[in-house]
Amino acid sequence: MIKEMKKIQIIGPRVDLDEAIKVLHALAVVHIETLPEEPSAGGPEFRRLPLEKEKLEEKEMLDSARKTLTSLLALLKEPRSYYKVPISASEIPALIEELKPVLEEAKALHITGDELAEELNLVDKYEKILTKFAPIVSRLGGLRNFEIDGLTLEKTREDVTEIIRQEVDRITGGRYEMHVTSIDDDTIGVVLTYPKKFAPEVRYLTSGRSISEIKLPGRYEDMTLLSALTTMGRRKEELPGLIERVEADLERLSERWYGTAASLLKVVEDAREEIGALAFAGQTRFTFVIQGWVPADMLERLKAKFRSIFGEGMIIRELDIREDEEDLVPVCIRNPKIFRPFELFLSALTPPRYGSVDPTPYVALFFPTFFGLIVGDVAYGAIIVAAALALKPRFRGREFYSDLLSVFVICGLSAMLFGFLFGELFGDLGERLGIMHPILLHRLEALKTLMIITIGIGVGHIALGLVLGAVNRMYRGKRREAGIKLTYLALIAAFLFILAVMFELLPRGLMTPGVVALVAGLAILVLLEGAIAPLEFVKTLGNILSYMRIMAVGTASVVMALVANRMGELSDNIIVGVIIAGVIHLFNIFLSVMSPSIQSMRLQYVEFFSKFYEGGGRKYEPFKKR
Repeated sequence: MIKEMKKIQIIGPRVDLDEAIKVLHALAVVHIETLPEEPSAGGPEFRRLPLEKEKLEEKEMLDSARKTLTSLLALLKEPRSYYKVPISASEIPALIEELKPVLEEAKALHITGDELAEELNLVDKYEKILTKFAPIVSRLGGLRNFEIDGLTLEKTREDVTEIIRQEVDRITGGRYEMHVTSIDDDTIGVVLTYPKKFAPEVRYLTSGRSISEIKLPGRYEDMTLLSALTTMGRRKEELPGLIERVEADLERLSERWYGTAASLLKVVEDAREEIGALAFAGQTRFTFVIQGWVPADMLERLKAKFRSIFGEGMIIRELDIREDEEDLVPVCIRNPKIFRPFELFLSALTPPRYGSVDPTPYVALFFPTFFGLIVGDVAYGAIIVAAALALKPRFRGREFYSDLLSVFVICGLSAMLFGFLFGELFGDLGERLGIMHPILLHRLEALKTLMIITIGIGVGHIALGLVLGAVNRMYRGKRREAGIKLTYLALIAAFLFILAVMFELLPRGLMTPGVVALVAGLAILVLLEGAIAPLEFVKTLGNILSYMRIMAVGTASVVMALVANRMGELSDNIIVGVIIAGVIHLFNIFLSVMSPSIQSMRLQYVEFFSKFYEGGGRKYEPFKKR
């Protein structure tokens, strides 16, 4: 739910400003705002609070410390677990000096590791090439007055070799040898030998864009090709061990210092934020002023804390929220623990406007219900629950993924419940074994009934969205918009009334009143919303029909489960049959996680939220320690 917010000003002696900011930081309940240029009615006149020289110097020190720590943490490897070291702000300078040599050591290890990895990469590359060239060059090795060049070409440019042959023949007057060999699937190698006096002209010829001359890397460039090949082979054996040694040294360094650096960075960030908060404050001759927002149910706690520390020397006054400020009020959403994981569905949207509806409780009810209706299998649901519970410990501390897994635990339980009602365990396996029987309905034999149920759910879900939208707008004084929502609701009721008459569920004599109500409702809707309103009503009816996807996707899942069981039966070998059925069931379970989730989300975002959700709110971000 969206909490009621209070706009407040904190006014106190300037000498207590630093302490007041520390208290606000520790309490973590006030969303601090920049003070407006003009004071509020009856409020004190103030001017911007300039940072004192000491604070500026402290900020520069903290900025430098932050840069050092972020660089160090980027170089260190995060251990699987590490201790969060308790550190006070006064320890920052000394610890930064202690960590500077660690940063240099980490840099050196990274440079060494990168150089070794690059050398290993080069050795792999050149060893492959030289191995192909070695037999040819060894035959030409005795020609002292001849130049030997190695070239590589892409195989797509193999035609270039004939051009090289012709041109070298022309330049040298036929005094040359040329050998072509395949290096890999994409590259061919060429070895040219010719009198040294022709080297400038030949190398000018072979400097084209598609031709690469083989030049040995730095430490091998003065060696003969065969010597380089021998040295590279020996070096290739040494390099992995050297790289592992560097990695081990970096891991030891990380285990020793990562926790300290990570904890210190949070202390530095907190200290920087406390100095940054001064920019939000204003001052009179003897006092400071801080303005912000606090949840109404936390205001008394805030006042009590300030009284206990500052006595009557600090005033916390409530300010009226002007009409033009309503859209600027930060939105604080707090839900019961069981609903809280479903708040992640709001992460894809801008926060709801202050004073509007928080959809989280409704998503917590309907999303698992739709998921369970679609999956509807005890075994599938149990596997989803087990997988989610098994993964949760791995994502401890990562809120988004932890909440997502909690959602799937609840959805899996819902699938188990509906599976029990539908009598499904791995499709019809439970029924065939005599341990499961449909209680509510058999999904494949009652498609018409299931279709009516899903359309009924759609009517109820859409109607709830319209009611929420109408009530919220009425509460905020937007009577015309509330009237539009209620008119849509009346039109849906009139349309259903006419359908009931057409299908002889109601007497035929009631057709006329139903049509009159429908026409009157459309006329009112046109007056309230304009000529496009009837099309919007048709769209709303389409939204209701969209809920049939619950039946369609659920039925497809049942059929896939039946196919798995039938395919397993066709095998003469029971073990092979179980494996075949198991593979198909696993594939169906994967689909039973993805497809129901997507369809349920669509029904929330597109069909339901569009009837009442008002985005564009500002997120409540209290001034708090990291």
